[in-house]
Amino acid sequence: MITSFEDAYGVAKEKGPKKLAVLAPEDKEFMLAVMQSWQMGYIEPILIGHAEIMEQMAEMIGFDISGFEKIIEKDRQAIADLGIDMLFSGKVDVASKGQIPTSYIYRSIIRAEARAGSGMTVSVISLWDIPGLDHLVAFTDSGVNISPDYKKKAEILKNAIFLCRLLGHAKPKIAVLSGQRDIGGTLASFRDHEVLKQTAESGDFGECEIIDATSFTGIFLGPKGRLENYSNIDITRMPHILLVPNLDTGNIICKLDFFIEVTRCSLAVTTAGVVCIPARSDFSDSIVGQIAMGVVVADRMKNT
Repeated sequence: MITSFEDAYGVAKEKGPKKLAVLAPEDKEFMLAVMQSWQMGYIEPILIGHAEIMEQMAEMIGFDISGFEKIIEKDRQAIADLGIDMLFSGKVDVASKGQIPTSYIYRSIIRAEARAGSGMTVSVISLWDIPGLDHLVAFTDSGVNISPDYKKKAEILKNAIFLCRLLGHAKPKIAVLSGQRDIGGTLASFRDHEVLKQTAESGDFGECEIIDATSFTGIFLGPKGRLENYSNIDITRMPHILLVPNLDTGNIICKLDFFIEVTRCSLAVTTAGVVCIPARSDFSDSIVGQIAMGVVVADRMKNT
């Protein structure tokens, strides 16, 4: 069972190296993460991007990339297409975003899924490693679907449940986040919570539980609780999955790791494998963690 990023490091070292398509490692931190991941035995990188910039970044950190396969391309969409095509053709086990806008990568994944006829709703799952908690917490969708309706949320939830099971959690607990109000009618996001909870209870998502709480107040305090001080918060009440009402919420919450003591890893799990989605402002140690998690998920997908 993978309960922390520390677990992922050990498994990635055991199961690696996996072939990794790196999409535009044209930044010092991204190239440093590639070097460290290779040194740890997690990956065998294939570098896709602008030749001169990649060489400059590698030289800056003292990394000899002459022995690695390189695909020279400057166009951002072409870089994304090449890497995702390699993932879907089976040439690589994992793909990872480098210094490239995520919109290009999402477009490539959606097109690849369409060509494959999978019908998959592409989404991003951001994992938090929270000190004191015995499992990772998955926020979704934090990257692709702007304002999903009930049907989209059901598909997004299936992706997150699949990932949780790969990590060893057979019956994940889920909170469908929503605001509530006493006047003015029920919010659409709360209606989605109610319908998704009924769907889960009918068995459509397999073994899982959607809890009653739709907010952090409800998760940690229940319907009538009040805190005397923050030390009374029971962090173990945190579910495995938090399904957010819209993209803005997911993207804002998952990146609170810049301010609080948690570690983040963002992944897009496709039908062909996993794509690591580090933020452009992430440092190399964070990116290495995301690559390690990608290696773990890729290995478990291959063997499932």
